[in-house]
Amino acid sequence: MGAALDAYDRERWRDAAKLLTPLLEDLFLVLDVRVIAGRVDYKLQRWRAAAEHLEFARAGDPTDMTNMPVLIDCYRALRQYDLVDQLWEEMKVVSPHPMMMAEGRVATAMSYADRGDLQSAIRIMTHGGEPSHVQPHHVLEWYVLADLHDRAGDPVTAKRLFAKVAKANPEFYDVTARLAALGDE
Repeated sequence: MGAALDAYDRERWRDAAKLLTPLLEDLFLVLDVRVIAGRVDYKLQRWRAAAEHLEFARAGDPTDMTNMPVLIDCYRALRQYDLVDQLWEEMKVVSPHPMMMAEGRVATAMSYADRGDLQSAIRIMTHGGEPSHVQPHHVLEWYVLADLHDRAGDPVTAKRLFAKVAKANPEFYDVTARLAALGDE
């Protein structure tokens, strides 16, 4: 298990999967094994297998929201939008750590974008006021919201939000390129 976790931490997903194979045969009912297997399958874009492992873990501890954003994103990738919406509602009730909420919000909003409903995606990403102290989850949310506004044909709002991202973290994803594409020099 330690070697599998080490491979996972080093982003060697295929190595981690190989190391997990015998563990899954012998320890299939151990939550920690199923969680790491779910995370590895997610990284390898094996959405159905990842969802099965993470659902097993969720059944073992329904109050643990740690893997909920990943599970939501699995169902988004599988186009099981009713499950995306159901899990998002569960997550909102529990209201876990802000970064976890942000990741769940992003996965849910992107499911609406996938469905062609950019306005609902924007509504999901639009919440709260200006933070007094910018945290990483704020930057993530601004970036996704900017992207959604750009896709929806609102370059002015997109540019304003990408500028907020760049001010907070100029190396966040491709924010510099996104601003340049919108006419910022």
